[in-house]
Amino acid sequence: MLLLKASKQTKSKDMENYNFVKYEFHDSKSFGFYIFSNYKKRNGKRVQYLDINGESATIRWIDPIAMLDLNNEGHRLMDDFLKGHPAIRSNEWKRTDLKAEEKKETTSTLDSARAIIQAAKMTDKEVTQFATLKRLNLQSDFDVLRAKIITIAQGNPESFMETFFDPEKDLRVFIVDAVREKKIDYNNSTFYYGKEAIGTNEEQVLVWLKDNKDILAILKHELRGDEKPSKKTSKA
Repeated sequence: MLLLKASKQTKSKDMENYNFVKYEFHDSKSFGFYIFSNYKKRNGKRVQYLDINGESATIRWIDPIAMLDLNNEGHRLMDDFLKGHPAIRSNEWKRTDLKAEEKKETTSTLDSARAIIQAAKMTDKEVTQFATLKRLNLQSDFDVLRAKIITIAQGNPESFMETFFDPEKDLRVFIVDAVREKKIDYNNSTFYYGKEAIGTNEEQVLVWLKDNKDILAILKHELRGDEKPSKKTSKA
């Protein structure tokens, strides 16, 4: 039988030189030992573990946590066998690619940092626009709004950047303002201009406004509170 000790056999100072995959049993307190038997894939194909010499072998672990170094051919063969094992699919054992996890965390941290920097240097107009789109309380102190936006950027940088760099941002803010001022009605999950239904979601309203630029101009005019120009009467 093939016996694999847990990661404590590997010196921590060497960790950075390896590409590790960690296997962890779901309940370490009840763990005694575990034997991974051969199995069938969902398509019925039988999977047999063969060691580095191409010989049939049995994997038996005596620790609830084990590390496989994917730069090691034998460990890589073992991982290829284990990652599709029913014990993994059923979450009895959890497989974690540490290098991939580290890369994911690094990307997340950098994305969050970029979003925070972008949020911190937003202009007053951009703060107001973003707060409007995220339905934040515009009556709040301006610094409070900015702090809330920075928190959003930190927690969900992808959503923040998508909203901030949305090319339709101005028009989306206009729709929110138009609904708030009752220039566009929203009833029963449908947007209306007068009695005309113009969409059941914001994307449809965007298209409608672009297709009806004359009405869009009138609505912008009304939201600004400009006086409507009087119609000139022709002299007899």
